[in-house]
Amino acid sequence: MPSPVVTHAILTSVLLGVMLAIAAIFSSLLLTRQLENINLALSEVAESAARETVELVSVFTLGGGGYSYMAMTLPGTLAGQPYEILLSEEPAGAGNALKVTAKLQIYQQVRVVVTPNFGREPVHAVGTPGTSCAEPVEIPGLGRISNRILLPLPSGRPVVAAYKYGGSICVGFAAARS
Repeated sequence: MPSPVVTHAILTSVLLGVMLAIAAIFSSLLLTRQLENINLALSEVAESAARETVELVSVFTLGGGGYSYMAMTLPGTLAGQPYEILLSEEPAGAGNALKVTAKLQIYQQVRVVVTPNFGREPVHAVGTPGTSCAEPVEIPGLGRISNRILLPLPSGRPVVAAYKYGGSICVGFAAARS
């Protein structure tokens, strides 16, 4: 018959092993649920940014003028994490099909949106090579228009901006000063 000390040591190590296994399973389930929630939040942010881009381009092509912008209704952070929104073309240089990507440092969600164009000019994302929108421009009061915006902003509000340049409508993001 084994010594009670040996039996006690064996049972204690088994109990600790079971507790660690339960904690590991619980942690992995929690991480999976958190990634699903972040995926949903990124999807919503990408869809919201795409919807606001479509609205701005629609209004801009109907109204004309040199440039126009619209404040975006986006959260400052997602689950306490900073994120970025990228605007590009799908396929590159084709025009009128914009891809909005929202991503954290560890995860990303992509949405493709076909931008309605009510005028004759093609719509391009700022920074698309081979188009008239390849080089970002500065707009008074908004600063440099870019194809990406990092949130949360140190100051100001995120905006989506459209301007005419070289026979095209260029769309990008900026930080409007408060």
